[in-house]
Amino acid sequence: MWKIAKLSLLVILLGCGTLRAQHYIGVRGGWGGGSARFTPSRETGTEWGLYSGGISYKFYTAQKFVGAIQADLQYMGRGFMYDLQSKGDTSYHRTINSFELPLMWQPHFYFMQRHGRFFVNLGVYLSYFMDSKYYYKSKRVGIYEQGPYTMKLTRDTRWGYGLCGGAGLSFLIRRFEVAFEGRYYFGYSDVLRNGTKYQGNPTHSPLDNINVSMAFYYRLSKEGIRAEPSKGVARRMQEAEMRRAERLIEKAKKHGDSLGAADLSADSLPSGLRQALPDSLQRMLPDSLQRQKPEKRKTKREKTEKEYPAPAGTPGQTAGQPTVKETESIQESQKTDKK
Repeated sequence: MWKIAKLSLLVILLGCGTLRAQHYIGVRGGWGGGSARFTPSRETGTEWGLYSGGISYKFYTAQKFVGAIQADLQYMGRGFMYDLQSKGDTSYHRTINSFELPLMWQPHFYFMQRHGRFFVNLGVYLSYFMDSKYYYKSKRVGIYEQGPYTMKLTRDTRWGYGLCGGAGLSFLIRRFEVAFEGRYYFGYSDVLRNGTKYQGNPTHSPLDNINVSMAFYYRLSKEGIRAEPSKGVARRMQEAEMRRAERLIEKAKKHGDSLGAADLSADSLPSGLRQALPDSLQRMLPDSLQRQKPEKRKTKREKTEKEYPAPAGTPGQTAGQPTVKETESIQESQKTDKK
Protein backbone atom coordinates (compact mmCIF):
# COMPACT_ATOMS: atom_id res chain seq x y z
CA MET A 1 0.00 0.00 0.00
CA TRP A 2 2.89 2.36 0.78
CA LYS A 3 4.33 1.76 -2.68
CA ILE A 4 1.01 2.87 -4.23
CA ALA A 5 0.94 5.99 -2.03
CA LYS A 6 4.51 6.93 -2.99
CA LEU A 7 3.74 6.39 -6.67
CA SER A 8 0.64 8.60 -6.47
CA LEU A 9 2.69 11.35 -4.79
CA LEU A 10 5.25 11.12 -7.59
CA VAL A 11 2.47 11.45 -10.17
CA ILE A 12 1.18 14.60 -8.46
CA LEU A 13 4.64 16.18 -8.33
CA LEU A 14 5.26 15.44 -12.00
CA GLY A 15 1.99 17.01 -13.06
CA CYS A 16 1.92 20.01 -10.73
CA GLY A 17 4.92 21.78 -12.24
CA THR A 18 3.07 25.08 -11.88
CA LEU A 19 -0.09 26.34 -10.24
CA ARG A 20 -0.95 28.24 -13.40
CA ALA A 21 -3.10 25.60 -15.09
CA GLN A 22 -6.23 25.05 -17.13
CA HIS A 23 -9.03 23.26 -15.36
CA TYR A 24 -11.46 20.87 -17.06
CA ILE A 25 -14.48 19.13 -15.59
CA GLY A 26 -16.63 16.54 -17.33
CA VAL A 27 -18.54 13.29 -17.34
CA ARG A 28 -17.51 9.91 -18.71
CA GLY A 29 -19.08 6.55 -19.44
CA GLY A 30 -17.75 3.24 -20.70
CA TRP A 31 -18.13 -0.50 -21.22
CA GLY A 32 -15.79 -3.42 -20.77
CA GLY A 33 -14.97 -6.68 -19.07
CA GLY A 34 -13.26 -8.08 -16.00
CA SER A 35 -11.21 -11.09 -15.01
CA ALA A 36 -9.26 -12.49 -12.07
CA ARG A 37 -5.78 -14.00 -11.65
CA PHE A 38 -6.03 -16.91 -9.27
CA THR A 39 -3.20 -18.72 -7.48
CA PRO A 40 -3.35 -21.71 -7.78
CA SER A 41 -4.43 -21.11 -11.35
CA ARG A 42 -7.88 -21.88 -12.72
CA GLU A 43 -9.36 -21.87 -16.19
CA THR A 44 -10.65 -18.31 -16.14
CA GLY A 45 -12.24 -16.08 -18.74
CA THR A 46 -13.42 -12.51 -19.14
CA GLU A 47 -16.79 -11.43 -17.79
CA TRP A 48 -18.08 -8.94 -20.41
CA GLY A 49 -20.92 -6.45 -20.21
CA LEU A 50 -19.60 -4.37 -17.28
CA TYR A 51 -20.43 -0.65 -17.37
CA SER A 52 -18.70 2.37 -15.87
CA GLY A 53 -19.54 6.04 -15.46
CA GLY A 54 -18.85 9.07 -13.34
CA ILE A 55 -17.32 12.53 -13.19
CA SER A 56 -13.80 13.51 -14.21
CA TYR A 57 -11.48 16.41 -13.49
CA LYS A 58 -8.13 17.32 -15.03
CA PHE A 59 -5.83 20.26 -15.42
CA TYR A 60 -3.10 21.11 -17.92
CA THR A 61 0.00 23.08 -17.01
CA ALA A 62 1.48 25.83 -19.16
CA GLN A 63 4.86 24.09 -19.34
CA LYS A 64 5.70 21.89 -22.30
CA PHE A 65 6.15 18.14 -21.94
CA VAL A 66 4.75 18.13 -18.40
CA GLY A 67 1.27 16.99 -19.39
CA ALA A 68 -1.84 16.92 -17.24
CA ILE A 69 -3.19 15.40 -14.05
CA GLN A 70 -6.54 13.59 -14.24
CA ALA A 71 -8.72 12.26 -11.41
CA ASP A 72 -11.98 10.32 -11.88
CA LEU A 73 -14.68 9.45 -9.37
CA GLN A 74 -16.73 6.74 -11.02
CA TYR A 75 -18.85 3.66 -10.71
CA MET A 76 -17.06 0.61 -12.12
CA GLY A 77 -18.53 -2.81 -12.81
CA ARG A 78 -16.05 -5.57 -12.02
CA GLY A 79 -16.26 -9.29 -12.34
CA PHE A 80 -14.69 -12.63 -13.16
CA MET A 81 -15.57 -16.16 -14.24
CA TYR A 82 -13.96 -19.58 -14.17
CA ASP A 83 -14.87 -23.11 -15.18
CA LEU A 84 -15.92 -25.44 -12.39
CA GLN A 85 -14.11 -28.34 -14.07
CA SER A 86 -11.35 -28.43 -16.61
CA LYS A 87 -12.95 -28.43 -20.06
CA GLY A 88 -16.31 -28.76 -18.34
CA ASP A 89 -19.75 -27.53 -19.33
CA THR A 90 -20.56 -25.24 -16.39
CA SER A 91 -18.90 -22.07 -15.14
CA TYR A 92 -19.14 -19.76 -12.14
CA HIS A 93 -19.61 -16.01 -12.67
CA ARG A 94 -19.48 -13.03 -10.30
CA THR A 95 -20.13 -9.34 -10.89
CA ILE A 96 -19.15 -6.64 -8.39
CA ASN A 97 -20.40 -3.05 -8.10
CA SER A 98 -17.62 -0.73 -7.00
CA PHE A 99 -16.64 2.92 -6.69
CA GLU A 100 -13.22 3.86 -7.97
CA LEU A 101 -10.85 6.80 -7.74
CA PRO A 102 -8.12 6.68 -10.42
CA LEU A 103 -5.36 9.31 -10.24
CA MET A 104 -3.28 9.57 -13.40
CA TRP A 105 -0.54 11.54 -15.11
CA GLN A 106 -1.38 12.35 -18.73
CA PRO A 107 1.45 13.16 -21.18
CA HIS A 108 0.14 14.19 -24.60
CA PHE A 109 0.90 15.87 -27.90
CA TYR A 110 -1.26 17.89 -30.29
CA PHE A 111 -2.25 17.35 -33.91
CA MET A 112 -4.70 18.89 -36.41
CA GLN A 113 -3.24 22.36 -35.66
CA ARG A 114 -3.88 21.91 -31.94
CA HIS A 115 -7.51 20.88 -32.37
CA GLY A 116 -6.75 17.31 -31.29
CA ARG A 117 -4.73 15.54 -28.62
CA PHE A 118 -3.20 12.10 -28.43
CA PHE A 119 -2.71 11.23 -24.77
CA VAL A 120 -1.46 8.44 -22.54
CA ASN A 121 -2.74 7.89 -18.99
CA LEU A 122 -0.51 6.36 -16.30
CA GLY A 123 -1.44 6.14 -12.64
CA VAL A 124 -2.92 4.32 -9.68
CA TYR A 125 -6.46 3.63 -8.45
CA LEU A 126 -8.30 2.92 -5.23
CA SER A 127 -11.63 1.06 -5.21
CA TYR A 128 -14.36 0.09 -2.77
CA PHE A 129 -16.57 -2.98 -3.40
CA MET A 130 -20.21 -2.30 -2.50
CA ASP A 131 -22.15 -5.44 -3.36
CA SER A 132 -22.01 -8.45 -5.64
CA LYS A 133 -24.08 -11.03 -7.55
CA TYR A 134 -23.32 -14.53 -8.77
CA TYR A 135 -24.71 -17.01 -11.26
CA TYR A 136 -23.96 -20.46 -12.64
CA LYS A 137 -24.08 -20.94 -16.36
CA SER A 138 -24.17 -24.03 -18.56
CA LYS A 139 -23.28 -24.07 -22.22
CA ARG A 140 -26.36 -26.19 -22.92
CA VAL A 141 -29.10 -24.65 -20.76
CA GLY A 142 -27.67 -21.17 -19.98
CA ILE A 143 -28.04 -19.62 -16.54
CA TYR A 144 -29.56 -22.14 -14.15
CA GLU A 145 -28.86 -20.51 -10.77
CA GLN A 146 -28.32 -16.88 -9.69
CA GLY A 147 -28.71 -14.54 -6.76
CA PRO A 148 -27.05 -11.90 -4.56
CA TYR A 149 -23.63 -12.71 -3.21
CA THR A 150 -23.29 -12.10 0.53
CA MET A 151 -19.97 -10.45 1.26
CA LYS A 152 -18.43 -11.65 4.54
CA LEU A 153 -15.69 -9.78 6.34
CA THR A 154 -13.80 -12.99 7.08
CA ARG A 155 -13.95 -14.24 3.48
CA ASP A 156 -14.12 -11.17 1.21
CA THR A 157 -12.30 -7.84 1.00
CA ARG A 158 -13.97 -4.46 0.50
CA TRP A 159 -11.01 -2.37 -0.62
CA GLY A 160 -8.85 -2.73 -3.69
CA TYR A 161 -5.94 -0.93 -5.32
CA GLY A 162 -3.62 -1.27 -8.28
CA LEU A 163 -2.19 0.36 -11.39
CA CYS A 164 -4.05 1.74 -14.39
CA GLY A 165 -3.01 2.94 -17.81
CA GLY A 166 -4.45 3.66 -21.21
CA ALA A 167 -4.34 5.79 -24.32
CA GLY A 168 -6.81 7.77 -26.39
CA LEU A 169 -7.70 10.68 -28.62
CA SER A 170 -9.47 13.91 -27.74
CA PHE A 171 -10.87 16.65 -29.98
CA LEU A 172 -11.06 20.31 -28.91
CA ILE A 173 -14.11 22.35 -29.94
CA ARG A 174 -13.79 25.84 -28.49
CA ARG A 175 -14.10 25.33 -24.72
CA PHE A 176 -15.34 21.75 -25.08
CA GLU A 177 -13.38 18.52 -25.38
CA VAL A 178 -14.56 15.08 -26.50
CA ALA A 179 -12.27 12.20 -25.52
CA PHE A 180 -12.15 8.51 -26.45
CA GLU A 181 -9.98 6.21 -24.38
CA GLY A 182 -9.08 2.59 -23.82
CA ARG A 183 -7.87 1.81 -20.28
CA TYR A 184 -6.59 -1.25 -18.42
CA TYR A 185 -6.76 -1.75 -14.62
CA PHE A 186 -4.16 -4.10 -13.16
CA GLY A 187 -5.08 -5.13 -9.62
CA TYR A 188 -2.66 -5.72 -6.79
CA SER A 189 -5.13 -6.46 -3.99
CA ASP A 190 -7.12 -9.68 -3.63
CA VAL A 191 -10.89 -9.86 -3.92
CA LEU A 192 -10.89 -12.94 -1.65
CA ARG A 193 -8.89 -13.19 1.54
CA ASN A 194 -5.84 -15.40 1.58
CA GLY A 195 -6.47 -19.14 1.82
CA THR A 196 -4.60 -19.26 5.11
CA LYS A 197 -7.21 -16.92 6.62
CA TYR A 198 -10.31 -18.54 5.08
CA GLN A 199 -10.29 -22.19 4.09
CA GLY A 200 -11.19 -22.81 0.46
CA ASN A 201 -10.05 -19.40 -0.83
CA PRO A 202 -7.15 -19.14 -3.30
CA THR A 203 -3.78 -17.77 -2.21
CA HIS A 204 -4.08 -14.76 -4.51
CA SER A 205 -7.08 -13.34 -6.40
CA PRO A 206 -6.43 -9.85 -7.85
CA LEU A 207 -8.95 -8.39 -10.32
CA ASP A 208 -8.20 -6.89 -13.73
CA ASN A 209 -10.45 -4.76 -15.93
CA ILE A 210 -10.40 -3.56 -19.51
CA ASN A 211 -12.60 -0.61 -20.41
CA VAL A 212 -13.34 1.65 -23.38
CA SER A 213 -14.95 4.99 -22.60
CA MET A 214 -16.11 8.32 -23.95
CA ALA A 215 -15.94 11.60 -22.04
CA PHE A 216 -17.17 15.18 -22.44
CA TYR A 217 -15.18 18.00 -20.82
CA TYR A 218 -15.74 21.72 -20.36
CA ARG A 219 -12.84 24.15 -19.86
CA LEU A 220 -13.48 26.46 -16.92
CA SER A 221 -11.12 29.23 -18.09
CA LYS A 222 -11.67 31.32 -21.22
CA GLU A 223 -8.05 31.16 -22.32
CA GLY A 224 -6.96 28.70 -24.97
CA ILE A 225 -3.98 26.35 -24.82
CA ARG A 226 -1.27 28.05 -22.77
CA ALA A 227 1.70 25.95 -23.80
CA GLU A 228 3.57 27.66 -26.64
CA PRO A 229 3.49 25.76 -29.95
CA SER A 230 6.63 25.01 -31.92
CA LYS A 231 7.68 27.46 -34.66
CA GLY A 232 6.40 25.22 -37.46
CA VAL A 233 3.03 24.67 -35.79
CA ALA A 234 2.68 28.38 -35.00
CA ARG A 235 3.38 29.27 -38.65
CA ARG A 236 0.82 26.77 -39.96
CA MET A 237 -1.76 27.98 -37.44
CA GLN A 238 -1.25 31.61 -38.53
CA GLU A 239 -1.53 30.67 -42.21
CA ALA A 240 -4.76 28.80 -41.53
CA GLU A 241 -6.23 31.77 -39.65
CA MET A 242 -5.27 34.12 -42.47
CA ARG A 243 -7.04 31.90 -45.00
CA ARG A 244 -10.06 31.77 -42.75
CA ALA A 245 -10.15 35.55 -42.45
CA GLU A 246 -9.94 35.94 -46.22
CA ARG A 247 -12.83 33.49 -46.71
CA LEU A 248 -14.97 35.47 -44.28
CA ILE A 249 -14.30 38.72 -46.11
CA GLU A 250 -14.84 37.17 -49.54
CA LYS A 251 -18.15 35.80 -48.33
CA ALA A 252 -19.20 39.28 -47.21
CA LYS A 253 -18.17 40.81 -50.55
CA LYS A 254 -20.11 38.15 -52.44
CA HIS A 255 -23.33 38.94 -50.59
CA GLY A 256 -22.72 42.69 -50.73
CA ASP A 257 -22.74 43.05 -46.96
CA SER A 258 -20.14 44.36 -44.59
CA LEU A 259 -18.82 42.16 -41.85
CA GLY A 260 -20.17 42.83 -38.40
CA ALA A 261 -18.33 42.59 -35.11
CA ALA A 262 -20.13 39.34 -34.35
CA ASP A 263 -18.67 37.72 -37.48
CA LEU A 264 -15.13 38.75 -36.60
CA SER A 265 -15.03 38.39 -32.86
CA ALA A 266 -11.89 37.79 -30.83
CA ASP A 267 -12.41 34.04 -31.21
CA SER A 268 -12.87 34.03 -34.97
CA LEU A 269 -10.20 36.62 -35.88
CA PRO A 270 -7.48 37.25 -33.28
CA SER A 271 -6.08 40.74 -32.91
CA GLY A 272 -2.62 39.63 -34.00
CA LEU A 273 -4.02 38.48 -37.33
CA ARG A 274 -6.06 41.63 -37.77
CA GLN A 275 -2.81 43.59 -37.57
CA ALA A 276 -1.25 41.29 -40.19
CA LEU A 277 -4.05 41.68 -42.75
CA PRO A 278 -3.19 43.75 -45.85
CA ASP A 279 -4.76 47.18 -46.30
CA SER A 280 -7.20 45.88 -48.94
CA LEU A 281 -8.68 43.48 -46.38
CA GLN A 282 -8.42 45.96 -43.53
CA ARG A 283 -10.78 48.35 -45.35
CA MET A 284 -13.45 45.63 -45.39
CA LEU A 285 -13.45 45.37 -41.61
CA PRO A 286 -15.70 47.48 -39.39
CA ASP A 287 -14.08 50.44 -37.64
CA SER A 288 -13.91 48.61 -34.31
CA LEU A 289 -11.80 45.80 -35.81
CA GLN A 290 -9.52 47.77 -38.13
CA ARG A 291 -5.82 48.08 -37.48
CA GLN A 292 -5.22 50.74 -34.86
CA LYS A 293 -2.91 53.48 -36.10
CA PRO A 294 -0.11 54.40 -33.70
CA GLU A 295 -0.48 57.73 -31.96
CA LYS A 296 1.72 60.57 -33.23
CA ARG A 297 4.48 61.38 -30.78
CA LYS A 298 4.19 64.84 -29.28
CA THR A 299 7.04 67.31 -29.55
CA LYS A 300 8.65 68.87 -26.50
CA ARG A 301 6.96 72.19 -27.32
CA GLU A 302 3.50 70.57 -27.41
CA LYS A 303 4.15 68.81 -24.09
CA THR A 304 5.30 72.07 -22.53
CA GLU A 305 2.23 73.94 -23.78
CA LYS A 306 0.01 71.24 -22.24
CA GLU A 307 1.77 71.33 -18.87
CA TYR A 308 2.27 75.12 -18.72
CA PRO A 309 -0.49 76.94 -20.61
CA ALA A 310 0.21 80.53 -21.67
CA PRO A 311 -1.36 83.19 -19.43
CA ALA A 312 -4.30 85.18 -20.79
CA GLY A 313 -3.37 88.39 -22.66
CA THR A 314 0.00 87.03 -23.89
CA PRO A 315 -0.65 86.00 -27.49
CA GLY A 316 2.04 83.95 -29.23
CA GLN A 317 3.96 83.29 -26.02
CA THR A 318 4.73 79.63 -25.32
CA ALA A 319 3.87 78.37 -21.90
CA GLY A 320 6.87 78.32 -19.58
CA GLN A 321 8.84 80.72 -21.90
CA PRO A 322 10.34 83.90 -20.23
CA THR A 323 9.10 87.36 -21.21
CA VAL A 324 11.18 89.89 -23.23
CA LYS A 325 12.21 91.86 -20.14
CA GLU A 326 13.24 88.70 -18.33
CA THR A 327 15.33 87.65 -21.36
CA GLU A 328 17.16 91.04 -21.48
CA SER A 329 17.95 90.93 -17.76
CA ILE A 330 19.32 87.38 -18.10
CA GLN A 331 21.57 88.44 -21.00
CA GLU A 332 22.94 91.45 -19.04
CA SER A 333 23.73 89.28 -16.05
CA GLN A 334 25.58 86.79 -18.30
CA LYS A 335 27.71 89.65 -19.79
CA THR A 336 28.56 90.86 -16.28
CA ASP A 337 29.68 87.39 -15.24
CA LYS A 338 31.95 87.11 -18.28
CA LYS A 339 33.68 90.39 -17.43
